[in-house]
Amino acid sequence: MDHDQNDSTFKIAHNFLRSYLDKDPLYSDEEIQEQKKSELENRFDYKFILDLDFSEYLESVSFEHHTNKDFTATYPVTVENGLHYLHHKDKKHPFSVLGEYHNSLYQANFDINRITIPFNEFFNKNYFHLAGVMNLKNNSILILPFFSEISYYKDFYVFCCTMHPDNQEDVGNFIKKLFYFDAKGRFIKEEKGHIPNHIPTVAFNEQDNTFTEISVKYAEKIHSPTLYTVEEGRAFSMVNHQNEFLIDGFYKKLFVNEPLDFVFTQHENDILLHSLTHKVKVKLAEGQLVDQKNAFIRFFDVEKKWGLLNNQSIETKPEYDYLDWTFDATKLKAFTSDFSWTHSDEFYDHVSHKITDLNEDYYTSYGKILGKGQWGIVNLKSEVIIPFEYEWIEELTPNLYLANKNGEVYRFDLDHEYSQWKKPEVYHDEHVVMGGEWYILDLQGNIIQKPTLQELNELYTSEYIENEEGFIENIGTKAYKF
Repeated sequence: MDHDQNDSTFKIAHNFLRSYLDKDPLYSDEEIQEQKKSELENRFDYKFILDLDFSEYLESVSFEHHTNKDFTATYPVTVENGLHYLHHKDKKHPFSVLGEYHNSLYQANFDINRITIPFNEFFNKNYFHLAGVMNLKNNSILILPFFSEISYYKDFYVFCCTMHPDNQEDVGNFIKKLFYFDAKGRFIKEEKGHIPNHIPTVAFNEQDNTFTEISVKYAEKIHSPTLYTVEEGRAFSMVNHQNEFLIDGFYKKLFVNEPLDFVFTQHENDILLHSLTHKVKVKLAEGQLVDQKNAFIRFFDVEKKWGLLNNQSIETKPEYDYLDWTFDATKLKAFTSDFSWTHSDEFYDHVSHKITDLNEDYYTSYGKILGKGQWGIVNLKSEVIIPFEYEWIEELTPNLYLANKNGEVYRFDLDHEYSQWKKPEVYHDEHVVMGGEWYILDLQGNIIQKPTLQELNELYTSEYIENEEGFIENIGTKAYKF
């Protein structure tokens, strides 16, 4: 009780109660303010459970003293009866192992109230822990638990460890002490500021054992610690780690190749290729960029013919009326003839209710029907793998295709009735195939089976279709089947 009476919170509450009872306050405002100041000073007296000075710790693991790339900080850990203990100077300190940061490096939480006698009134009345990093590969602590929070930036190979500020001004501005370590537990630098969201102010290069200072605050996409896509007014450009522009302005669309040495951009109806190495720009084609997958970019020319770009040139000539990705990066789903979508009353009358019957909480937009034409499968060199004789093709498994003849293909939008987020416009990104005959094909286009619609639906609800190597997430467009 004595401790509570020396606390500013107690004194404020005590004065409030006396005021409510029409009694004079027992504690003066000056006394309470002095008490608050004292508590704040105690709070910032960052003592620690280990018998180790913090500055000495940073000095002992600093990168300057351990430039050998084979160095890794290690503080021994034992496991007894399922509990982890850090051993330091003949003492055991229990801790909890939480989530994994990266590559067998885990967060280690040390509860101060369980480990040592609380050292001031602030910690006496509040749960508090300190965080470190455990290396599960060698069963040791990589970064000692001096910190209130630790974040790992996997694209930059660094940890940012935070401490509470040591003055009231920084507290009001949410500014913390930041300490950067590499993935080997070496201390890199200290600074004050806000915890970085996605981009830290330093990156570690494991190959050449060096560090790179970073000046980029925000980026649309991180390609590497030295290369970023930035956005301004829905247009995009490229900058390096010093926030210096690498191309001449902002573009409506922008894609970077996998070696990170060329950039594809679109200006009006021109597709441009920028060399980051030679600082030059050339016109590659006329048309529009669409999207990127792995090392390739879909585009169509001024005649609305679709093709594919590779790392720095045209891979697949624009000669198809539409191209879609497949799970196999070396093959494309291609369409020839009339790839147009027109409004269809038949969709609402005969198709829409079949979809919403599957889930009454959903509703469909109006539907559009695909023009007359055929689908096939081609490789990157435009060699035909499956001939253009089907009204629809999709991937059934990594080794089988599902194709339809004589069916009708519709496109529509599907939304949830109780969704709090409503689309500002209709995006027809769902497909359905109505009628026709179905065929299961092998990778060469040979007919393996002619399933009925019921057999087909049973296939899709069985364990026959496995998500091998992320198959489901990386296939092309699929359709409802009726």
